[in-house]
Amino acid sequence: MSINPPERRKILLSMMVSLDGYIEGEHKDISWHVWNREMDAYMMDLFATVDTFIYGRKSYELMLEYWPEQHGEFAQVMNTRPKLVFSKTLQKATWNATIQDEVDPITVQKLKERPGKDMVLFAGADLAHHFMKFHLIDEYRIIVNPVILGKGKRLFQDTGHPFSLTLKESVQFACGNMLLHYSDPKAV
Repeated sequence: MSINPPERRKILLSMMVSLDGYIEGEHKDISWHVWNREMDAYMMDLFATVDTFIYGRKSYELMLEYWPEQHGEFAQVMNTRPKLVFSKTLQKATWNATIQDEVDPITVQKLKERPGKDMVLFAGADLAHHFMKFHLIDEYRIIVNPVILGKGKRLFQDTGHPFSLTLKESVQFACGNMLLHYSDPKAV
């Protein structure tokens, strides 16, 4: 009799980007993000599949400033889900968060082996880069906004080698956004 091992949790990267690949414009501007109820529904569907949010310190602090004062179904999810914050400088975390000081592939793989739903990385580009270079991201859910910024902070940085991803789906939203959903066949 063979027993199939339990499926491991995945790490999903979910980020909004401009058509030219920026996650924020000059002076950390994100006012260009296009959002509507259809996007809310997509995110609620995503939230149903994850039980942990992963942030870098800066993203965590921005979210912490905004979400605890918000109300509604979306805010309830944002405020109640456990969060894992990667930071070497953050001394104390609130808002149902735990601090991890660095991206250690072995520690992250152990997180994936724990029981539970998938985890979503809503981090900035720097933390995403650390996860990418170790192939720790199983799925990329990139939401391309219909805007060209020309400058700002790019999502994808120099990884030292090319990445080949597999397209799982693409979804066009009525607001003009496009979801590109890829998997990394080399994810660990």
